[in-house]
Amino acid sequence: MSQGIKVLYLEDNPGDAARVERKLSESGLAVNLQRVDSREAFLSGLEPPPDVVLSDHGLPSFDGLTAFGIVQEKCPDVPFIFVTNALTREMEIEKLMGGVADYVRKTELDYLSVAMRHALREAKEARIRRERVMEFFKSAGASESGLLPICSSCKKIRNKRNEWQPMEGFFLEYLNIRFTHGICPDCVPKYFSVGKPS
Repeated sequence: MSQGIKVLYLEDNPGDAARVERKLSESGLAVNLQRVDSREAFLSGLEPPPDVVLSDHGLPSFDGLTAFGIVQEKCPDVPFIFVTNALTREMEIEKLMGGVADYVRKTELDYLSVAMRHALREAKEARIRRERVMEFFKSAGASESGLLPICSSCKKIRNKRNEWQPMEGFFLEYLNIRFTHGICPDCVPKYFSVGKPS
């Protein structure tokens, strides 16, 4: 079996799957595509998890939204891309909520390689962020339970050197995260006389 991006594709039309595989290959992506068309085969294809899941929307015995739910439950880190011409309101909502990585029309398969590269890059970055957070908790002085000591009043965080550090400096040092500042609507009245007669 050739090495490459392991793709699980829920699709009942072998011709559509062949077109997808050809388009991905033409784009320079090395893929190992497994087409499935039933719930049982789909579940089997998730062990071990693939690198990405592609799914048509409506199959006679199994639909894409159900497949998406299964992926979210069993391997939520695997990007899920709909490849179908049947865009539904539910699919739009899932994409807006960040669950579905993308939606590609079967009539616009040239975009699929772009969508896959983007989804795989996002998944890799999310994995790296999670690893950094776990490493952060190990190295930053968090307790065994994952609790991080923070001052109830000023919100400084106690680091592994047992020093109280401003939150912005702490996150910059351990996670390379910079903050921007603003004032939320709840705090505006504390600092500004909004709507009060002078």
